[in-house]
Amino acid sequence: MDTKPVYAGIDIGAGLGAKFGLFGDRHQILAETLLEQSRYGGSAESMAEALAATLEQFLDQHGHRVADLRAVGIATPGLFKSDGACLLASNLPFLNGHNLPALLSRRLGKPVGIENDANAGGLAEWSVLRTELLYWVFGGGWGGAWISAEGEVRYSALDWDGLDAHLHYTNEPGYAIPIEKLKLRGICSQVGASWERLERILLEDFRPEDGLLTGPSGSPEHLRAEVLLSGPGRCRLFRTVSGDDDFYTRFLEIHEVSEMTDPSVAGKHISKLSSLRVEAAINTDRLFGKILAEATRVLLKQAQKDGLPAGVPICLGGKPAYALPYFGPSTQRVLGALGYMNYLRPSVLDERGSNANLVGACVVAQRAAKNAG
Repeated sequence: MDTKPVYAGIDIGAGLGAKFGLFGDRHQILAETLLEQSRYGGSAESMAEALAATLEQFLDQHGHRVADLRAVGIATPGLFKSDGACLLASNLPFLNGHNLPALLSRRLGKPVGIENDANAGGLAEWSVLRTELLYWVFGGGWGGAWISAEGEVRYSALDWDGLDAHLHYTNEPGYAIPIEKLKLRGICSQVGASWERLERILLEDFRPEDGLLTGPSGSPEHLRAEVLLSGPGRCRLFRTVSGDDDFYTRFLEIHEVSEMTDPSVAGKHISKLSSLRVEAAINTDRLFGKILAEATRVLLKQAQKDGLPAGVPICLGGKPAYALPYFGPSTQRVLGALGYMNYLRPSVLDERGSNANLVGACVVAQRAAKNAG
């Protein structure tokens, strides 16, 4: 029986279920396993029990006991209160108003911490780079974190009161950042795309009751950034650019063509088309890059007022971020012309093939252990 102390990280994602990792003192992962989402049950209590039972079995399989466990860290989509209770669960609404880490801590008798998954990814990135940074993760939306040189999440959305104006651009960039429709019209024209077509696509996708697309705080002159800067957003931009021209389909397999309306897989096909220099895909990524540059400008302008040093690196994670070679140059050119020297780079954890959320959950666990004394 191995009696060395270990930490457990849990990444509760939106896909198959909860990923578990066992870690030593230096974030080296010792083993991984998965709890399928179908085994969560329908309540916070049942989920805490399922997590605890899986963790106990996981520890035993790898020669450990619960006594060897120093702490547990959880990374998951959502917003939280200062005490760890869930304010807004993105994918598991039965957790709203419940304190999952407290339930799990009582069950295991160990400290348990919880953090938004984008924040956890940022902490993981900091644990390797040890420098001030912005961390962005693209998926169904656009999440992010500003991590200080000391490894603290700046302007966290803890205890959020529900008002868009009280979200800091660096913490929930996709949701909080407004992009002016008038500027979008001009950006679309730069790549020969139609703003009117993009607007029709957005109306079809969102079907607002009053027929009006709005941005943060209900602004009719803006859109939320993640509407366009996300996996689904990149697909919307491709539909806008390609229009009725199906020339691109001759470069794809039949099954790939049928998947072009599914944001979870269409991104890799758009990247394939970009690599083949197909005009519709190239212009899609130019458009994505220019819109990202505008959103970045808005974010940096505000964050620098709040103390963000000039030129901090921006680390990108999530599946859409793998297209950085295609949209990145456009973004960097626009930012450089505006005088911003922030360099967009792939996540260090992604480059190493590590799960950023799991590594971040380990950092959260270590801090929970430290806070518990």
